[in-house]
Amino acid sequence: MTHFRRHQTWTLQGPAIILAFSATLIGPQAAAASKRVQGAQIEVIARLYNTAQVPAATRDDALAVATRALAGGVDVVWRSCDLPQACGAVLTTGELVIRLVRTRTEGRNSRVFALGDALIDIGAGAGVFATIYVDRVEQMAEISEIDREVLLGRAIAHELGHLLLMTTAHTSSGLMRAQWTARVIRRSRPGDWALTKENIATVRKRLR
Repeated sequence: MTHFRRHQTWTLQGPAIILAFSATLIGPQAAAASKRVQGAQIEVIARLYNTAQVPAATRDDALAVATRALAGGVDVVWRSCDLPQACGAVLTTGELVIRLVRTRTEGRNSRVFALGDALIDIGAGAGVFATIYVDRVEQMAEISEIDREVLLGRAIAHELGHLLLMTTAHTSSGLMRAQWTARVIRRSRPGDWALTKENIATVRKRLR
């Protein structure tokens, strides 16, 4: 039987605006991340399905932010799948998938809303699929008073981080922390938006 637990990015509005992350767990059929080792670097391939129709310039800026956040021995090769012929219907072994979507199920007056989620295999400790809710990212960016492409890139990096780490666990600091506040988002200290050394070591160990 396949079991699911949703990995989600939650934002709580109010004096303490919080962005928190959890995880979805799926059955043992998920593949490990596609990788290619080049010297000290590990290259992973991530498909991007921009069903939210994020403008190309915003998308590219967000992916640049995500790439920097995941740097440190992990190189992400982004494969745009906007056009039907751009990507095959079937994933190659271990390709990762990021889907950008819009949803209006929770309005601006909602106290809590999810920014994204990722699927993690409960049996094998792996995952290949994550979703980002672009309209909610835009709302949180407005609340936090930062550029939307910056927060979009950070959210993409966080969800992809779960797929690379192959776990639902979080850190107490850095990109993979469980909760982000508007104050922390605005603060933008370098260590706040990067994988920790421990994260990088784990990714490299798992993907080699």
